[in-house]
Amino acid sequence: MFVDLSLPIQSHWRYPLKRDTVSSFEKGDVWQVSEFTMKSHWFSHIDFPRHTGLEYPDSNQFPLEHYNGMASVLYVQKQSIAMHAITREDLAMAAAGKHLHSILLIRTDWGLETSWETKDFWDNAPYLTDDAILWIKEQNPTAVAFDFPQDYTIRLLQQRAVAPEEQKTHTILLRNNILLIEYLTNFHAIGSEECEFICLPLKFEHIDGCPVRAIARV
Repeated sequence: MFVDLSLPIQSHWRYPLKRDTVSSFEKGDVWQVSEFTMKSHWFSHIDFPRHTGLEYPDSNQFPLEHYNGMASVLYVQKQSIAMHAITREDLAMAAAGKHLHSILLIRTDWGLETSWETKDFWDNAPYLTDDAILWIKEQNPTAVAFDFPQDYTIRLLQQRAVAPEEQKTHTILLRNNILLIEYLTNFHAIGSEECEFICLPLKFEHIDGCPVRAIARV
């Protein structure tokens, strides 16, 4: 069974997606062809370290095996996860008794509490504390994926520029070649503590990030 973990690419207040039809049957053209304009870190996407500085490696330095393979699902269970500061202890509890694979999926089910299409999803999301981020680094994964906006300061991006140093997952994890796969969904539908994780960005050369189609095979 395959579980789609990607958000749909559609009109969204946070992402001014441009989608046009450049030729169509209605216009008398012999093909229908669409055109899309979007940024590399919109919707469900992967971050490569180059996102944070010129001295860090880009997409060409990471084979598919680095961010595809068996994954462990770490479920942070709370009655309500809104505005919850996820700690080292939360993650350790979610990982207790599990063999951790090289890819970690941090599950909160935040998208079941509020829609990703609303500002509430971003403004009141759970987030990782610095000690939780350090815990992830200590597990030495190759990639980690989230079903919530994982840095507290992500919610400030609509108000001002936010530097990498203010998003500690990017400095503590990404700059240590632990790739980030952001804004995934449907982790609850995996129905298992582990799965085969498939994450495929387009094969652009030397990029800092790219939208992905991420799925789980269980």
